[in-house]
Amino acid sequence: MSEKVISRRDVLKLSGSLIAGTLLVGCTSEATEESQTSNLLEETDAPVSSADTTPLPPKKPQGKVVVFHDVKEITEPQRAQFESDYPGITIEFVDREEPARLTAMLAAGTPPDLIRVQAPIIPGYLARGIMKDMTPYFAASTLLKIEDLMPANNYYKAESPTRIGTGKIYGMCKDFSPDFTIFVNKKIFEDAGVPVPSTTDSLTYAQVKEYAANIIQRDGERIVTWGYGYGDDWIDRIWMNCLAELGQSLYTDDFSKIQLTSNEEVRKQAQFYFDLAKENLVANPLNPSPSGWTGDDFTAGMLGMMQYGFWFSAMAESDTTRGQIVMIPAPTWAGKRRNPTMTATGMVMAEEAANPDAAWVLFEWYNGGALATERASSGWGVPALKSMLDLIPNESDFQKQCLEILNGELALETPPLQFNPYLGEMDVANSWKTQLEQALGGGLSFDEMLGNIENEVNLTISDNEAVING
Repeated sequence: MSEKVISRRDVLKLSGSLIAGTLLVGCTSEATEESQTSNLLEETDAPVSSADTTPLPPKKPQGKVVVFHDVKEITEPQRAQFESDYPGITIEFVDREEPARLTAMLAAGTPPDLIRVQAPIIPGYLARGIMKDMTPYFAASTLLKIEDLMPANNYYKAESPTRIGTGKIYGMCKDFSPDFTIFVNKKIFEDAGVPVPSTTDSLTYAQVKEYAANIIQRDGERIVTWGYGYGDDWIDRIWMNCLAELGQSLYTDDFSKIQLTSNEEVRKQAQFYFDLAKENLVANPLNPSPSGWTGDDFTAGMLGMMQYGFWFSAMAESDTTRGQIVMIPAPTWAGKRRNPTMTATGMVMAEEAANPDAAWVLFEWYNGGALATERASSGWGVPALKSMLDLIPNESDFQKQCLEILNGELALETPPLQFNPYLGEMDVANSWKTQLEQALGGGLSFDEMLGNIENEVNLTISDNEAVING
């Protein structure tokens, strides 16, 4: 078999910002010899008597399914069970900790059949023709019924790269969370003599900052108890959600530019998070998380408020914090209640999948079978299927309280965020963290920091747009 030469244009198109990792030059995958049938109801070619009018059974998909995934989310015993339940189909993993391998496979035109993704990459994948339209599979399925899909799955529906939310179905979530809720350690508030926030009324972001300043505890220059934690990897998603309260976008209408310096509301939001870092109310590049992750700071009893989605409820109560944690509604920037999922981790099928029908069998099993039931019962997120909502844990007082808040957030029916098809998941966040560190250290003014982020991100947009549309 001859190797496919990977051009520089291929590298630009499928690497860099839009698919993390560097290209492993010369890395190609063996072409599969399995059938590439794409019709689940295709009949066998066995000869049939002209007098026999009995319909033939559907041809059973067989062969190898290559899946780019987190190997911790499909364990070896689970893989063995699948291969036992579906004889003739085997699974080959490409570990998601090896993104460069995925990049090389896509560039070589030999992609994994199934790819684990998050919502922000969907527009970019769609613009590149990486994903297969899975609508026919869903329409024929008795396990993954279209009407049973939770609204968070709308991130996987699209009319075009810039019109996400309706249209063809390109995949689905494995689970999700309304991601802007806040977990509160009541003991830290009580120790500081500060009233615990309401579990029914939404705070404003300004109030979140005020609470953080009031509950933080210092020992000289050392911070003993932090006030507030959030995911800085998602800074642009947070800005997008806050802007949506005002009917505004982080990007121009054609997504060709990010608007940081020219939009006063974005400047206010950036200033808000800059001030949080400068005042050491949140972990930051110059004063990082003592545990390495603010989630662990919270479970260790060193953090008063942690802004994470419902999924965090599965770990928020530790031996240290048990009985002290409540979940409160998402805060507002401008007074309008919203709480979308901003990750929507799930799975798509590659347009050039070598074995799509067998891949669909694995897709159904993972997203609608026993593994999905197990995930729903674990509490690590909201099930992606309406029919599994009753499986969410609801036994302890904490679980009941979290479920009550969750139901209120789901009732908001917040539509999907429209991500930029010319940016990768971390482009804005990486620039923010790099420039923030320089500004906190005194090397840049706030305005210079914001201008640098805007210039860096817009250059990335321009480069990727030229490759996609050129």
